Amino acid sequence: MNNKNLKCQAKIHSIESFGTVDGPGIRFVIFMQGCHLQCKYCHNRDTWDIDNGKSVSLDEIFNKTLRYKNYIYPNRWCYCYRW
Repeated sequence: MNNKNLKCQAKIHSIESFGTVDGPGIRFVIFMQGCHLQCKYCHNRDTWDIDNGKSVSLDEIFNKTLRYKNYIYPNRWCYCYRW
């Protein structure tokens, strides 16, 4: 894979299509892999190691998000992109 292709990839830990834990409403959540902050009380420590996770193209992530666009809409809690 050449460097040009690497610029169009993201290291993904997981995707949650029905996120309800981190506040009001329903969210489409993309958990990225490779966090270097290592916060003391982090509840996603398995996202720290950059060698884990899956490299996914940005197009693939965008297309997956589009499948849920009918459930994602702006409201007073979330400033989402208007489709």
